[in-house]
Amino acid sequence: MSECPRIGESLAAYADDLLEPAERSGVERHLAACPACRRQADKEQGARRLLRRSSEQLLSEPLPPGLRTRCEALARARSVAALARLGPWWRVRLVPVLLTVVVMIFGASAFLSIATRRSDALLAAQLTADHSKCFKLLGPPDGTAADAPNIERMLFEQYGWKIHVPSSSAEDDVQLIGARRCLYGDGLVPHVMYRVHGQDVSLFVLPGTARKADDLVTLGHRSQIWSRDGTTFVLVSAADAGGMASASRYVMKEAR
Repeated sequence: MSECPRIGESLAAYADDLLEPAERSGVERHLAACPACRRQADKEQGARRLLRRSSEQLLSEPLPPGLRTRCEALARARSVAALARLGPWWRVRLVPVLLTVVVMIFGASAFLSIATRRSDALLAAQLTADHSKCFKLLGPPDGTAADAPNIERMLFEQYGWKIHVPSSSAEDDVQLIGARRCLYGDGLVPHVMYRVHGQDVSLFVLPGTARKADDLVTLGHRSQIWSRDGTTFVLVSAADAGGMASASRYVMKEAR
């Protein structure tokens, strides 16, 4: 349906009950008539329920070493720069208060976007959380394969993303199983889902960004980061996943 891309962009806010009443009514009318979007909305709401049930466990998860310090340093730097034009009296009175507020609301999207662009560790942590959520709640059952051209067409028709999706490779034991869109610091990005030697593996595509190559472990998962032609790619897998070398080379070569 022609409204599907617009409705798809609203489903996260719909699941979080953040839409205005009129907009929510419009989304619900569309969902009543569109089984595909209804299924996607059910998945979004299920993901929120899962996160709420797991909130205490997630909050107790240890952060990567130094991540909190880097986040707080970015908050302070941004706040001080914004106040640099104020007089001494205002700086003395307001800077301590505003620094505290910025750190407390670190999760707000505007600051998270800036921090994510500067920190590979924060980017990896965000995408690792999406990787785990999507496979635990939304991943298709074992043995279900997907067709790369169909995935590419879906990503373009629903979200306007024109990307080349690496297909399944028997030689590298890479099985393409699906794709969806996920939220990270700078907005929505394509999330392509694979199984490699029975392990869950994610390829995130960040159009319009370029980063230096990196390879790091965050929250028990390995994130391999590289860029090509103005697009950043992040391949996420379990840190202890075996047999990933050939699969990583294949995906890095084919993704574009």
